[in-house]
Amino acid sequence: MNRSTVSAAAEGGEQSGARLYLLQGAPAVGKLTLARELEARTGAIVVDNHLVNNAVFVPLGMGRDAEVTLEQTDALRARVLDVVLEATLAAPAALSHVFTNWLPDDPANAAHVERLRELARRRGARFVPVWMSASAEALTARVASPGRAERSKLVDPAVLRELLTRPELPPPADALTLELSETTPAQAAQQLLAALA
Repeated sequence: MNRSTVSAAAEGGEQSGARLYLLQGAPAVGKLTLARELEARTGAIVVDNHLVNNAVFVPLGMGRDAEVTLEQTDALRARVLDVVLEATLAAPAALSHVFTNWLPDDPANAAHVERLRELARRRGARFVPVWMSASAEALTARVASPGRAERSKLVDPAVLRELLTRPELPPPADALTLELSETTPAQAAQQLLAALA
């Protein structure tokens, strides 16, 4: 079994001891699974991207009607994200948060990372960007796992293969990187937390 690699070192500036993690990676890489592992180990609040997306996808009927496209949800999802970030800012300073997302290489996504960095700064928390990867084979094997459809997650291997052709947003200089093709969530969380100690 290959061990995941953790590289780089996140630089703090935190005052409260709290952290704001950003777990970034392709669909099915294990962002939510790792976020839940961090929650179990540290008490951090999981702010999964589907918290934002599903507030729009579910009532709009995304995935149930071909007339509903992802682009039609953009403005509503942006409004929900604004509220989620406002609530995060208002949370007690001692609380940590784990955000998850897949960020293709796009100026708007680069701006999103900086928005989260600024949110962490305003909270007095350490910003911890984590870029996650896994082989295309591992991602394809995971994408149809039970439970993904229940959370309105991508479950179609053909769509995943198409998405994987899009360039990913390059990691910021302070990002940690995790390769998760053959690493368990518990191992990944342990390595991540050890790198931050």
